[in-house]
Amino acid sequence: MVYKGEEIFGLLKKSDPSGMGQFPPNVAQLLEIEFISYDDELLTIDARMPIKPEFNNPFHITFGGTYGMYFDMAFGPFSGLITNAATTSLDLNITYIKPLMVKDEHVYIHAIVVSQSKQYLNLRGEAKKVDGTLVATATSRMKIIDPTRLFKKMV
Repeated sequence: MVYKGEEIFGLLKKSDPSGMGQFPPNVAQLLEIEFISYDDELLTIDARMPIKPEFNNPFHITFGGTYGMYFDMAFGPFSGLITNAATTSLDLNITYIKPLMVKDEHVYIHAIVVSQSKQYLNLRGEAKKVDGTLVATATSRMKIIDPTRLFKKMV
């Protein structure tokens, strides 16, 4: 089934076994993420975020670390939807291809599941400009956290 927009944060709230999560997280407001679609059969998610001048270097090019925030903001919720558990990034590898600038308006992130085991989730993503130009790719290995161990430590 394909879910759209705010439905996706609703699904995330339902997937939180502790009820302790914050959906959407504060960074979602900062980045102004808009989830376009989540396909639970194809295991893909699409999101877009505006390119803001406060994320620029002195030459008006988006800082490379901001790409990491864009990918992480898509990968994090996506991993929760896939696993119905808390996850944490073990690595996030980004390949930069072209710069982003405010004039590009938005960045689109498309992510897909590469593989999943009981403990790990591997994701791959692409960042594109509005016109479809590929600006970066990323991979991430996520650790699926056993909720019984997580909640014991939080109490």
